[in-house]
Amino acid sequence: MFRLIKKLKDKGRWRIFKLKLIDARLYFVSIFVGLLTGLIAVPYHYMLQYFFNLRHDFFNSHPKWYWYLPLFLLMWGILIFVSWLVKKMPLITGGGIPQTRGVINGRVAYKHPFIELVAKFVGGILALSTGLSLGREGPSVQIGSYVGFLVSKWGRVLTGERKQLLAAGAGAGLAAAFAAPLASSLLVIESIERFDAPKTAITTLLAGVVAGGVASWIFPISPYFQIDAIVPGMTFWSQVKLFLLLAAVVSVFGKFFSVTTLQVKRIYPAIKHPEYVKMLYLLFIAFLISMAEVNLTGGGEQFLLLQATSPDTHILWIVGMMLLHFVFSIFSFSSGLPGGSFIPTLVTGGLLGQIVALIMVRQGVIAYENISYIMLICMSAFLVAVVRTPLTAIVLITEITGHLEVFYPSIVVGGLTYYFTEMLQIKPFNVILYDDMINSPAFKEEPRYTLSVEVMSGSYLDGKIVDELRLPERCVIINVHRDRKNWAPKGQRLMPGDQVQIEMDSQDIEKLYEPLVSMANIY
Repeated sequence: MFRLIKKLKDKGRWRIFKLKLIDARLYFVSIFVGLLTGLIAVPYHYMLQYFFNLRHDFFNSHPKWYWYLPLFLLMWGILIFVSWLVKKMPLITGGGIPQTRGVINGRVAYKHPFIELVAKFVGGILALSTGLSLGREGPSVQIGSYVGFLVSKWGRVLTGERKQLLAAGAGAGLAAAFAAPLASSLLVIESIERFDAPKTAITTLLAGVVAGGVASWIFPISPYFQIDAIVPGMTFWSQVKLFLLLAAVVSVFGKFFSVTTLQVKRIYPAIKHPEYVKMLYLLFIAFLISMAEVNLTGGGEQFLLLQATSPDTHILWIVGMMLLHFVFSIFSFSSGLPGGSFIPTLVTGGLLGQIVALIMVRQGVIAYENISYIMLICMSAFLVAVVRTPLTAIVLITEITGHLEVFYPSIVVGGLTYYFTEMLQIKPFNVILYDDMINSPAFKEEPRYTLSVEVMSGSYLDGKIVDELRLPERCVIINVHRDRKNWAPKGQRLMPGDQVQIEMDSQDIEKLYEPLVSMANIY
């Protein structure tokens, strides 16, 4: 009897050791996902910058009028081609964060991941090359999720581990876009995977560090490092009043930004014009803005950097530019072309902060050199108001600028903004886009979906017999994958490392995802 118990203990120890080796393999694969994502997403960023420079040089050279005509026709043809790509492959539309979350949750399936990856890459570059106000971060996130999916498919990764590589790839995409690995991990936890499973956090961080390293190698000097953040000399209570003011202004404008953007995005498809005519309207606006202020196109990041390093003092000019960029960004994003809203949101928040700072300069509250400090805080707070990812917003601005001076003020203003947006009932932007996506007719065909979870040692499911488990209503365990074999769930005692497949009604995934995953995980 003693020998049997000892044998079982040794077997249990060996199984745990084997699971640790499997985890090590997963972490190694996540590093490879990060490297591969970096090698794809960083060239994506480079090409966007290259085409922006071409467009910038062309419009700043003020060529003869007849040179504008062939360029206009070429860009129109590009937009028509990209809109055709989106029609053929609907999953490449927009930024890609809602689609990535849908794949992780089991709502969406990447049926042709490699082709869609190429289409997202090419479509995103072409759409932004015409000057539309879109961001690179969303497409980079989805590109990373495609890479994670392909690696998990080619590497025969277990189903329960696939979502971790998807999350790792998504985080690596953001890390490659901004060279901010820590913020990328937080984005996955706050906005995409929406669950802090230890494996997901580790794989995402590893992939993000590698992808961020590739980005830093290609772009060794971040343009955001050139921004100064000089803290104004103010008393404690004056700072409290300033932070309250910034949070209130950002929250109110964030509400206006979110409501307006979502309304236009929902109205845009109902406009009864052919797609090529809609593309003509968009390009006409982009062309006019390029002729007046080319730095405001392509997301407006260059205009923001220029204002942050050498702020303009003409308030009405900045107000006009901010509103023009705001309207242009809304219509660009509503078109459904590949491109995110992250950078346009940052630009809007930064320009809003500049306007508030200029007013305070005129009132003698702060000095001129403090304007960029206010802009950085407002950029972070505006992301909190619109996207509702406070940790990501605060860490992102600190990482890309290298200024710890804005870290603590961003926490205070971001926290206040989060509270005010709760009062104003602002729903997170990506959550609304996700809800719109899953409630569209294309995603109502399958009534049942399957969620795969991995049982961890010491979790609630560890050691439980399947027949004795009390799962939520209409949730059924349909398969237990153990040691590369599928076992019928009836009578099975769950063990660490088991890949458990749970079938449920499709409309319950969002409500039951976190509870079911938490039953299989430990913190």
